[in-house]
Amino acid sequence: MIRVLLVEDDEVFRIGMMVSLKKYSDIDLIGASTDGKEAITAAKELQPDLILMDIGLPVLSGIEATKAIKEKQPQIKILVLTSHSEAKTVDQIMNAGADGFCMKGISTERLHMLIQEVHQGAFWIDPVVAAQIKQYLQADRQPFTTDVPLAIPMEALESLTEREQEVLALIAAGKKNLDIADILMISPGTVRVHVHSILNKLNVKDRTQAALFVVRRHS
Repeated sequence: MIRVLLVEDDEVFRIGMMVSLKKYSDIDLIGASTDGKEAITAAKELQPDLILMDIGLPVLSGIEATKAIKEKQPQIKILVLTSHSEAKTVDQIMNAGADGFCMKGISTERLHMLIQEVHQGAFWIDPVVAAQIKQYLQADRQPFTTDVPLAIPMEALESLTEREQEVLALIAAGKKNLDIADILMISPGTVRVHVHSILNKLNVKDRTQAALFVVRRHS
């Protein structure tokens, strides 16, 4: 059972989402907050496994709420569900610690699947958003401000083994550890070892930063 907290200020959308999610037996919708400050309090009191977080919230934005929650409760997965797709906004929410980013309008079935995957450790960015990130970078505008190194030393890249490169590619594709284990026919424990090694070699703090690095490198 995945304990989910919904953070959304639009009443119509919030009620519709609550009704939609309640039909899934593996999701326990434990609460709903209408602003960022409420979300921080609810996260502390309810201890959800995953938060569906809007960005454009009153009182405190989804970006600020995500950062505050992740600083105190890094184990909580945060999947952004929003209508904001600007590259700078995506950068800010990911730098705050979000584990995934999807656009409102996504089907309930697809969202259910993403909740499952993000809960298991996958990282995911909506294809529409990924395309905008690519355009943003190609336009020679201000580069992303996250602390993911824009230029990772060639020695670090070359130090990745062939297997680590395969694992990194699958991380960037949003695959969770169990999926990677199945695809590469290795144990989940071995995948965790490879992920740890990749993060150390690239000098990034988590798989989200590793995935963002791959997006940048191939944009």
